[in-house]
Amino acid sequence: MNSSHIKFINQAHNIASRHFGSTFPNPVVGCIIAKNNKIISKGVTSKSGRPHAEEVALKKAGTKAKGASMYVTLEPCFHNSINGSCSDQILRAGIKEIFISSTDPDKRTNGKSIKKFKLNKIVTNTGIQKKKTLELNKFFFISLKTRKPYTKVKMAISNDEKIAWHDYSSKWISNSVSRIFAHKIREKSQAILTTSKTIIKDNPRLTIRKKNKETKHLPIIVIDRNLKIPFEAKILKDRYRKRIIIFTSKKNNKMKKLKQLGCEIEILKKNKNGMLSLNKIFYRIYKLKIRDVLVEAGGIFFTNLLKNNLVNEFHLFRANFNIGKNGKPMLIKKQFSKLNLSLINKKKFRNNFYYKYYIR
Repeated sequence: MNSSHIKFINQAHNIASRHFGSTFPNPVVGCIIAKNNKIISKGVTSKSGRPHAEEVALKKAGTKAKGASMYVTLEPCFHNSINGSCSDQILRAGIKEIFISSTDPDKRTNGKSIKKFKLNKIVTNTGIQKKKTLELNKFFFISLKTRKPYTKVKMAISNDEKIAWHDYSSKWISNSVSRIFAHKIREKSQAILTTSKTIIKDNPRLTIRKKNKETKHLPIIVIDRNLKIPFEAKILKDRYRKRIIIFTSKKNNKMKKLKQLGCEIEILKKNKNGMLSLNKIFYRIYKLKIRDVLVEAGGIFFTNLLKNNLVNEFHLFRANFNIGKNGKPMLIKKQFSKLNLSLINKKKFRNNFYYKYYIR
């Protein structure tokens, strides 16, 4: 493969990676149009999902696109939009050659655009730097396959693997530098998933803050089997700024009041153990077009997620002190060292260590 082709497709990936987190539930895609080894235009998926990266780049290129080469990180869409599918727009523009990192797993497109390009004599190259696309948009590929949201768990623990003191007397385990980085993880997520127990014990705001100023409000999903969430909870104080979805089994006056406050209520029947089915909840979250969630909850919930094979990624912040045997554990009847993990990244924030894992 010519080095210039690698260079241009890498630039398309760089554009996409800078915008990750802004296009949910759509994958973020980067596009470069070049002619005579010079870039004519660039495009990235818009925040609303439309226009797509290819459409943006083609509009910028105008008539210069004729006879040019296109480099795109994901197969252009085959399904219609206002100006027709991206594949049709590419044909109309007169692109002579296209380099595609990965086919689109969405059945509306999957391989159809590639087939169309070849039938129309566009030189078509696929698989170039494919791993970069698969890694960047991991949530998209996995959620589409499993029909459940890609799930990340974030947790701060003491050196002896406790998440809190026995009486929840101290708010922070991680230091201030770790918390700044944790907000970046939160910012790159589509929604936050928590439990009523966490809301009651910690009363978190679950906002994204920079220099202690709120900058973004993600949708918040609360699993609240018996509808225990207090009306005084901080997440309800600024409910007009964000979407709040509550999964419960209760149909009562409190449910009606929460709906009047603007919360979305999802009713599920309890299973034979008196619990809500996590698998059913996750499928419903997916149907709500939420494809990426960050879990911020306690050890019991984390353990239950693991039991149901519902964790894809784990972000761990470890402090350098012990809480003691009476502290609240990060896992119930499980050992962290026995989990099937792949370490992806490691950082140090003063006296804290951060680890990013994929769960195999």
